[in-house]
Amino acid sequence: MSIRGEIGVWFPEEKKLKVIYNHYDSYLKGIGKELLEDYNSFELAKKVIDGDYNNEESEDEYSTEELWLCSLDGSDREYAYLFKDEKWYYTECDCNLIFDRNWKVLTEEVVNS
Repeated sequence: MSIRGEIGVWFPEEKKLKVIYNHYDSYLKGIGKELLEDYNSFELAKKVIDGDYNNEESEDEYSTEELWLCSLDGSDREYAYLFKDEKWYYTECDCNLIFDRNWKVLTEEVVNS
C-alpha cells in the first residue's frame, strides 16, 4: 500500500512555494526521517524539488501555504512536508480527508516515536 504525500519548499526570494508529489513511504518514519536527516538545509531541500524526489509528477507552485493545503483537502495524500525558515515541518490528513492547518516541527523524536 502506498502512503502518498507532498513535499514543499518555501522560496523566500521568489515568494512562492514549490511542491512535488511523493507516491511511496510518505509517513514520518519513511520520507519524514529521510528529509530530516539528509535534506536539512535550504540548499539540500531545493534538491528534493529539483529532482531527488521529482520523478512522479511535475512540480506545482503556490503563493501561500494555505492555498497548497486547500488543494490537498479531499485528495489521497496523507502527509505534507514543508521546508521553511531552515526547518522541516509536517502535517497530516485526518479521517475526514481534511489536512490539519497547524504545521508541526519535524524532529528526531517525532520520526522515532
